[in-house]
Amino acid sequence: MLEKELKELILKFCLLNAVQHSGKAEEKAVLGKVLAENPQFKTRIEELREEITRTIQEVNRLGVEEQKKELESLAPELLEKKAEKQGLPELKFKGKFITRFAPSPTGPLNIFHFLRPLYIPYWYARKYNGTWILRFDDTDPRNIEKRFYEWILEDLKNFGIKPDKIIYQSDFLEECYEYAERLIQGGNAYICLCPAEKFREYKQEKRDCPCRDGKYNEKWQEMLEGKLEEGQAVLRLKTGMQEANPALRDPPLLRVIKAEHPRKGRRYSLWPVYNFACVICDHLEKISHVFRGKEHEHNTQIQSRIYSALGWKGPEVINFGMIYLPVEKMHTRDIKKAIQEGRLRGWDDPSLPTLRALLRRGFQPEALKELALKIGLTKTDIKLGWENVEAFNRKIIDRIANRYFAVIDPVKIKIKGLEKGKVKLKRHPDVPERGEREIPYDPERIWVSREDFEKFRGREIRLIGLCNLKLDLEAEFTGTELRPHLKKIQWVSEPHHPIRLVKPKEELEGLGEPELKRAELGEVIQLERIGFGRIDSKEPLVIFWAHP
Repeated sequence: MLEKELKELILKFCLLNAVQHSGKAEEKAVLGKVLAENPQFKTRIEELREEITRTIQEVNRLGVEEQKKELESLAPELLEKKAEKQGLPELKFKGKFITRFAPSPTGPLNIFHFLRPLYIPYWYARKYNGTWILRFDDTDPRNIEKRFYEWILEDLKNFGIKPDKIIYQSDFLEECYEYAERLIQGGNAYICLCPAEKFREYKQEKRDCPCRDGKYNEKWQEMLEGKLEEGQAVLRLKTGMQEANPALRDPPLLRVIKAEHPRKGRRYSLWPVYNFACVICDHLEKISHVFRGKEHEHNTQIQSRIYSALGWKGPEVINFGMIYLPVEKMHTRDIKKAIQEGRLRGWDDPSLPTLRALLRRGFQPEALKELALKIGLTKTDIKLGWENVEAFNRKIIDRIANRYFAVIDPVKIKIKGLEKGKVKLKRHPDVPERGEREIPYDPERIWVSREDFEKFRGREIRLIGLCNLKLDLEAEFTGTELRPHLKKIQWVSEPHHPIRLVKPKEELEGLGEPELKRAELGEVIQLERIGFGRIDSKEPLVIFWAHP
């Protein structure tokens, strides 16, 4: 009988190994860890293996988040060590950890939102038992849409992320007006009536704006009451037109926008700019830490001046570098236009880097979470290839994806010397408990992909799981014995099902084996020697490509 302490040690290492490998602990790795700490148990290997196998079965039934919670309660120091290795440093602070993610509802979330601005602060909030706020940055009614509020919430739910609190910057307008008045009365802000082009000249020439003496401050009430038109007046922070950084030269705080707001209608026409809204909301919500890309450092400087003018202390700001992926750069307006014109299927088109597009293709939330932790918080810009994202996803879906045969751009062949029959193949080569699939075949009606046919025509090859043959339109059967040197290709016979494989830049037609029709809608699968994908439609059978 194993001692209680050793059982706890086994549980601890099973949980750690599972968390490190996408929810699936492996016996060999756990055994090695246990023996490294307790070499005296080498004489009781079989007893250890029995306990490890039993514990792994229990641990692997849990979801990854549950495994993390169990490990955190049992051995939180192991999670901390893992985070340090992945580039996530400990944060020093006093009081409660409160952070936020502030997307603008101009479209759904994408992978660039997720990898650093979204998931890293969420991870820290969970680590420090803090608060993670979803705050909609919706103080420019010209670019936002009602549906995108809902889509952002859907994206978070689909990735298993639940905000501790949901707020809207558009609900803080009265507070923005109150503190704006305080800045005006304290001589720290003024109303500028200069046309944008004229103020730009003053800014470039480092000359004071003639409105700077506050002679138009009585226009404040007119701004509040909506009596001024767009471009007629701007409230500016009084910093200094001789500042070395042009962004700090009397930056704007509020401006007139007459567009209808999805939540507020036309009740308001005076709207705070990003930096002013951030300061007011961050202060009132007691935000302790702000995570943002280093390209926003000038915004941090502007916000610091606003905090100073209001007599407040700002939050700790943590900057991180940019992440680059080889994707086509498209502005929101361009995507909307492409959707309207039918050039894109929607915001989940496989060519887009949106979270909903990646989910539609079969990418798993845990893969992006693991990638985010791996990337960490450095200020260095990071260039990723899609192969990096795919590697994290493959590690997860390789074990969950059943295997199927399909041929793209099929070529029909006949096999002389082979009788009709059926073959049985494993649904997954490494998971025998998934069982087998049965594939009937007719040697008069066999299809292979055109690429394989043209590449191997006239050569002896093996149809996987079926037979060897000399490939041609009238193929010659050469036996069934396995010969390692023969190239292996996939095939289908009758019955079969037409399939459409949707890739980011192209759509391919082909045929799939009969078992493929039984796959569940939304199931992640692997088309052997083609790649991973997700069943997007059953009638017709459409598979969205994930990656090789």
